Amino acid sequence: MPFWKRSSPEDEQRRSQALQDAEASQRSLEAGGLPLQAQRRLSEEVQAGHPLFTSDLSVKEFSLVRNQGYTALSQVMGSSIYQVGWQFTRTFSWNTTAYELTNVSNAHQHAAQLALGRLEQEAALLRAHGVIGVRLNTRDYEWGQNLLEYTAIGTAIRLENTPLPSRPFLSDLSGQEFWTLLQAGYYPDGVVTGFCSYYVSLGSQATRQLNSWFGGGWTNQEIVPFSQGLYTARSLAMDRLLNMARRLNAIGVVGMHIHSNRRLIEQESNETKYMDFSVQFSAVGTAINALRKDHVIPAPQPTLTFTDLRPGRRGETSELTIKG
Repeated sequence: MPFWKRSSPEDEQRRSQALQDAEASQRSLEAGGLPLQAQRRLSEEVQAGHPLFTSDLSVKEFSLVRNQGYTALSQVMGSSIYQVGWQFTRTFSWNTTAYELTNVSNAHQHAAQLALGRLEQEAALLRAHGVIGVRLNTRDYEWGQNLLEYTAIGTAIRLENTPLPSRPFLSDLSGQEFWTLLQAGYYPDGVVTGFCSYYVSLGSQATRQLNSWFGGGWTNQEIVPFSQGLYTARSLAMDRLLNMARRLNAIGVVGMHIHSNRRLIEQESNETKYMDFSVQFSAVGTAINALRKDHVIPAPQPTLTFTDLRPGRRGETSELTIKG
């Protein structure tokens, strides 16, 4: 802008307001909340009465959810980009050592909870009873090995003519699974997670024995410390998931997704070989509770489904279901 052209008072006010909004959003994010822009958008949507909803539900999921009296309100999201603190891993020891990478475990657990917490806050601002079809995705950045991102996306729903709960429930069940869960007399409480990063350093002594002729290098044998490391990582992750479920007073966890990333690391230092093993174990599921103590799961009705393989006008196929 030329020096002789001054900005108007309106421009200065807009810049000042934008700066204040940015600072308010940063304070909210630092406290685990939502940015100001997201809060305003959701509030405006509620005030407008949800004239148009968005959803990532399929047509069948949408129909089954409506069959239970629920209305889709909006697609909601929560995200967190997290920096993982420095974590010591290598020991170059003589003996076998095994330990949890606590900084890495805590980073994954906290980032996931921040993403899910912001998803829940968006649902609460929409005055929703819960969120179904939650997808919790994680990714790493090639340009930042110490960064990770968690994003949770789902569809906020409301049960008509029913008081709002103290907090909306979260569920990673699909629309069909949610319908089946309600039919069986259960209700989702929340999405629970458990993460653990574990490291096993076999040590130079065991590595040399494993690779030597006399130490059994040419025979089939289990590397027990590595197997034990995987079991320990699973146990720690599952304990954290179950502790979250207990805090929700849940009776169980369904629809669990379990992932285990394992990596064998072979290095050499001062002409000595070392073999290490790292494992990252994660578990995510939906904690549930019974709608009533005397619920009875209805007996399944047999059905026979025929699929018409002849494509329709848009290339789709159709199904004909006959109930027994």
